[in-house]
Amino acid sequence: MLKLYQTIVSLVSILFAASVACITLPQAYDVSWTTQSENSAGSMPLGGGGIGLNVWSENDTILFYIAKGGTFDENNSMLKLGRVRLTIDPNPFSQGTFKQTLKLNDGYILFEGAQNATLKLWVDVFNPVIHVELNAAQDVSYNAAYESWRFEDRLMNLKGKNSAEQGQSSCGQDNCTTRGDDIAFYRGGVRTTHHNLNSTIFDFTVAQQHLQEYASSMYNPLSGNTFGLWMYSPDLVPGNISSGNYVNTTFHAWNLHSQSPKSSYSLQIVVGQSQEESASNFQAKLDSVAQSAGNNSQAATINWWHGFWDRSYIIINENSSSTDGAFQVGKNYQIFRYMQGCNAFSEWPLRFNGGLWTFDPVFVNPDTAFTPDYRGWTGGTFTAQNQRLVYWPLLKSGDFDLMKSAFDFYKRITPNARLRGNVYFGLNATVFTEQIENYGLPSPKEYNGGVTAENPRPESFPVGIQYNAWLEFLQDTANEFADMILQASMFDGMDVGPYMEFIEHQLMWFDLFYQQQHAKNDIYPLTGYNYASNSGNGSLVIYPGSGAETYKSAYNPSSTISGLRKVLKDLLQVAPEYQVGNKSYYEGYLQRVPETPLRFQQGRPCISPAQGYSRIQNVEIPQLYPVFPWGEYGLGQPNLTVAVNTYLYDTETQDFHKNVGWTQDVIWMARMGLTATAKNMTLDRWSDSTIYRFPVFKGPNFDWSPDINHYGSASIALQEMLLQTYVDGNKQIRVGGAWPEDWSVRFKLHAPGNTTVVGKIDGGKVGGLVVSPEERDGDVVVGSA
Repeated sequence: MLKLYQTIVSLVSILFAASVACITLPQAYDVSWTTQSENSAGSMPLGGGGIGLNVWSENDTILFYIAKGGTFDENNSMLKLGRVRLTIDPNPFSQGTFKQTLKLNDGYILFEGAQNATLKLWVDVFNPVIHVELNAAQDVSYNAAYESWRFEDRLMNLKGKNSAEQGQSSCGQDNCTTRGDDIAFYRGGVRTTHHNLNSTIFDFTVAQQHLQEYASSMYNPLSGNTFGLWMYSPDLVPGNISSGNYVNTTFHAWNLHSQSPKSSYSLQIVVGQSQEESASNFQAKLDSVAQSAGNNSQAATINWWHGFWDRSYIIINENSSSTDGAFQVGKNYQIFRYMQGCNAFSEWPLRFNGGLWTFDPVFVNPDTAFTPDYRGWTGGTFTAQNQRLVYWPLLKSGDFDLMKSAFDFYKRITPNARLRGNVYFGLNATVFTEQIENYGLPSPKEYNGGVTAENPRPESFPVGIQYNAWLEFLQDTANEFADMILQASMFDGMDVGPYMEFIEHQLMWFDLFYQQQHAKNDIYPLTGYNYASNSGNGSLVIYPGSGAETYKSAYNPSSTISGLRKVLKDLLQVAPEYQVGNKSYYEGYLQRVPETPLRFQQGRPCISPAQGYSRIQNVEIPQLYPVFPWGEYGLGQPNLTVAVNTYLYDTETQDFHKNVGWTQDVIWMARMGLTATAKNMTLDRWSDSTIYRFPVFKGPNFDWSPDINHYGSASIALQEMLLQTYVDGNKQIRVGGAWPEDWSVRFKLHAPGNTTVVGKIDGGKVGGLVVSPEERDGDVVVGSA
């Protein structure tokens, strides 16, 4: 028995070793530059543990911006933690002896120079510490400058032709001020702290939306929010405080310098963010981290990245070169996944509009010559239609730990959204919105977005609804995050208990509110053929609703209806311990959801955006949301032709089809098995950037650069081309449903039922398919038939 056990262990070890070896990413996926960059727009992303750096070399210095999730100031801007400039004399990394490489497998950046000199930057995944390690062949002088443009208060009064500096924040007034940081030399290094005042934009928002009396009991992440860093080195001492100008922004620099030349130096930067009663409490935490983790080795971080790559991969035409478009698809998919991995263990979701890697905004839009803190669409307002695309692909890549920040975001803000439902409508339900602040209320800039001097907010308009042409009655975008949570349970067995308050109260809104609403106009709260005499069986009337931001005053919008049906089915399948309803209630609710509406376009049956609507406001295509995200139509589902017709023949949306940013065309092509179009769109989506130097920095498209939701959409599509799992109650595993015959691939992806699918496709033929657990083999379907 012991020999058998040893044999099994040995076999498992061999298989595990082979698995690890086979998924080492091709070295050609590393991004290397042999010339310095012109400016911060030519930076390279680095990160880990929710910290992000933009790293580049310019004019024989090495620079990097530092960002961290949660650094929201009083205006709800997401501020950077500063910039670091490294100067070496003599400089082994000067032009002609220069190489900068993102080492993807190990998750760090390496500069290589004359006589084998190296400078390594890496971020500890488990502790908020940035490490800089310099090793030169000869003794060099070294200066590390911490540079900040927040050395004093700054009034956000700069304006471009079509942009205003306060666009980075939730403050819409002209007198908004970004408060300066407390920056000083400290214990041989330099320390900066930003400690929010107790009075913030939260208080303005609560008053604007008539919730003042509840303010003290509401979740408020801004009051006392504190963030900063401590940069120090055993090899450097404090020097002078200098000043300068980078791009279009003045700064002060706190310089740490070497006392005498050496050949090796280490520099550590401890960063942090937390809500504190005082700045001193926060500063004590920085000291504690520096003492406990400042000198950690890189080994644990490298091991984490190796495990991260072992979870999932899509490697295409790996024996080809970077001139091959399909090779670029596989390479850039993995690079973007690296960027997603940098947000592991963060408390805050990775933002759709730049993530952790925004750079000087004038290089995104010449009209925004503001400070490096600026990004379009703010730093503290979360736009669900965009954020969802960043998180859907994490299911099939098995990155469930990365999803936690998005799930916890909704968990934290649910009580405030429930308060809105109770105060405004007397309902035990949440009222979530599209443009939502990080404390769960509508953006104060959008709440009265339709108000002008000539058009004041009518007293009759519901106080709980945004008076906004794009956002009014758009409450269904949180449905996707509710379903992601349920899907994560199906994929990985994740405990949904902590999120049931969010899921159930989000569903309650549509049942309770729309019955309440319809009863204002009819003696019955539901509707349907012969409903009044049909024992109370009837359908909900979702009116006034909204088909995304596009179809307004919509009656039974298909995106809402199809979504409710999917979330309810998944909820019943997961069968959690309910906190509000019960199985019988949700089964009845499912029966009350009306059918997805259809219509004829150019003589062909198509999915309708709604049964009726008053106007078209934006350029989304919600009539295709039943394809993705909701899977009501697609390969393996009935009436696929209706979905294809909708894409090809809907007369209202032909000008809306695009392949950038948050658009979903490429996903719909994959789900419908339109392989040739999916292939061409995927090649375009994943092609190396021609706008910025780093291959996966594109944008701004609809949002900002780097455009994170552009690559989120691209990731979903690439996964769907390989693996689809939404048919037959999330049981069917369709492999290669839209995969091009001339692309070879080896892959590992995840599926519901704690399932992994590993295999290869070459010449259109699937080989080496290993489905674990084995009992899931019978659920596999190959190809588009």
